[in-house]
Order: sequence, then C-alpha cells, then structure tokens
Amino acid sequence: MADKALSGVRVVDLASWIAAPFAATLLAEFGAEVIKVEHPQRGDAQRGLQPFLDDHSLYWSVCARNKKCVTCDLSTPQGQEIVKQLAKVSDVVVENFRPGTLERWGLGWEDLRAIKPALVMLRATAYGQDGPYRDYPGFGSAAEGISGATYITGYPDQPPVRPCFPMGDYVTGLFGAFSVMVALYYRDVNGGKGQWIDAAIYESLFRVLEFLFVEYDRLGEVRERTGNLVPGTAPSDAFQSKDGKWISFRAASDFMFARFSKLIDRQDLLQDPRYATMKQRWENREPLHALVREWIAQRDTREITAVLNEAGVPAMPIYSVADIAEDPHFRARNMIIEVADKLLGPLRMQAVVPKLSETPGTVEWPGPQQLGEHNQEVYCGLLGYSAADLAALKAAGVV
Repeated sequence: MADKALSGVRVVDLASWIAAPFAATLLAEFGAEVIKVEHPQRGDAQRGLQPFLDDHSLYWSVCARNKKCVTCDLSTPQGQEIVKQLAKVSDVVVENFRPGTLERWGLGWEDLRAIKPALVMLRATAYGQDGPYRDYPGFGSAAEGISGATYITGYPDQPPVRPCFPMGDYVTGLFGAFSVMVALYYRDVNGGKGQWIDAAIYESLFRVLEFLFVEYDRLGEVRERTGNLVPGTAPSDAFQSKDGKWISFRAASDFMFARFSKLIDRQDLLQDPRYATMKQRWENREPLHALVREWIAQRDTREITAVLNEAGVPAMPIYSVADIAEDPHFRARNMIIEVADKLLGPLRMQAVVPKLSETPGTVEWPGPQQLGEHNQEVYCGLLGYSAADLAALKAAGVV
C-alpha cells in the first residue's frame, strides 16, 4: 500500500491568491501530486506578499509547500493545449478565476470534462458561479463582509472588525479540500462520475455562523457585536492576569460554574438567584465578570491556568507567536517543523494538521522560489515533451 493517503492523486492547480491554492496545498500535504501552474512572467500573486527574506516571500514558502511549480500562459493557444494535456492525466483541477474566464479560453468545465470525463474540478470564487454578484471582482475581505461574519465581530460601540488574516479564504480552502475528497470518493468508491464544485467564500463563512440565521428566522433577533463575550454565556471574556497576560476564560455550563465557585471559595454564588442558571448569569454578567476579573488580577498566568484546568474549568493564556515558539505543548506535539529551502536555508513553520495515525501528512519542500522550477520534470517527464519542444515554448513566452 502507498505510504501516503493521497498517493496516486494528481491535481492541477490553476489558481492564485489563497482559497483554492490552500485547498490544493492541503491535498499535497497528504500525498497528492500537485502541479502548480503560474504565469511565466508574473508568477502567482502570492509571491509578492510580505514578509520577505532576501527578496523572497516567506508567505509563498508556506502557502505553496509540496507543490511542483510550472509556468504556462493560459491565455495563449499553446498554453491552453498544455492545460488540456495536464487535465487529461490528472484527477483534479483547481481554479479561482472570475466566472467565465476559463470558458473564454476553452478551459471551462464542459471543455475539460470532454477530455477527461472522470475529472473533478474545484471552482472557488468570492460569490459563486451564478447569481447577481457572480461577475463582481472578489477578495476575501469583501466576501467576509456580506457573509455576516464581519458584522458580528468586534465591540458593540465600535465599527465591525474583519480578521487580520484571510479567514474566509482559508475556510473556503478547507471546504474545498473536503469537497474534492467527497467527489473523489463518489467517483472511485461509489462508481460515480466526475463533477465540478462551486465553492464561494461568502457561503463558506456563512455556513459556520452557528445559529445566526435560524435565530433571526424564528425569533427575529439580529445578532450584534459582543466583543470577547459569548452571547448567552457568562462568565466568558478575556481577563488580565497579575503578570499582564490575557487569559481566555469561559465557564460554559452550570457544572463548570459550580467548579469555579468552589475553587475561588465562593460557594455562596451558587445560592445567589442572579447566578442560578446560565440565562440569569448572562443577564447579570457585569457583577459576575467583576469578581472574576478581580480574582484573576491577583494571580499570575501560570497559577491561573494550572488551578483552573486542574479543577476542570477551561482557561488558557492568549498567545502571541513568540509565546507559541516557547510553549512546551507545541513542541511536544511537533507543531513547529523545520523545512529546508535551497535558497533561504532552514525555515520553521506550522506542521500538517490533522494528525493521521497511519498516513500522516508531511511537508517535503517549501514553496519553490524559482519560477518554473519543475518545468522540465512535468513537461518532459509527465507530458513527454522533448528538450527542443520546451525550449521553443520558452522562447515563445508560453512557459
């Protein structure tokens, strides 16, 4: 048996930016052969994203790891023929062009499935392949805005806050990789056929917003911003410890609140009608949070996390990346790995998640810094081009 879960699966990654490429990266980390197609002059836009080391993007080092990078101008007839040849020998094509772009180039779903009926095609966009917004240019920040997620993020007396990282893109990438595996299972195990997947950033985020819509539909409630509070739950907030660290603390059930009350020697709280139920604790959260804040402010972070967790009450410090670098749990679980880069030397980055017992994912190499680094391997080895063929394509600006 293959030593990697997705050995034998080949993916053509035509996408740029984040959502669809991240889906392809996840597949690559578990053994799929991912061929990343970039423009021969510009490369992928992610190569231009900071931070930089010696003029090379560290962002690219992480986001394109395990990918074989080739160059090809999809807008040229010769480039379009190359993509069709790659699709014919592959299982999956991933793209995130604006709807209709690939169709104009003769590389849309109908074109590619005519070549490879068993193909699975992931199409990621901001707003989907149809609907009144389909032709809008889409970035994650805009799609996050209409998803409902940005509106409920932040403090009630301040403007909405979008995440400081492209959360919508990454959530869509997760859904994208999941949907590719669903489609491959249907094709390969249940005897189905190839299909295309419509993955929209705004829909991916909308899907994970818990009870947001059913609450509005049945109760007429519009969820508003609550800062670090979890609506309906108290005590729940970020509290500052004696040594200046912030603690994420939440007693999310009656028995957790009882444990906390006992721990701080305030069993009288359990007899107080203001705190008898979760609903009442939420309604009276301000005095409750005041006493929690006072208790935490008198102790340092190490003591707080130790005594609360030992009592069965979840609480952990809110980490910066510097804290993560020193944390023994991250080290024990090998969550920071070192990957060798031919130009930049050793790079430390996040490990593959989740962890599989028999076929764990691996990072074999970081994102290749050289444009077209795998042109010869893919074009001459996989597609059978001669050295002269490749040289002619390069001279014509196709690769």
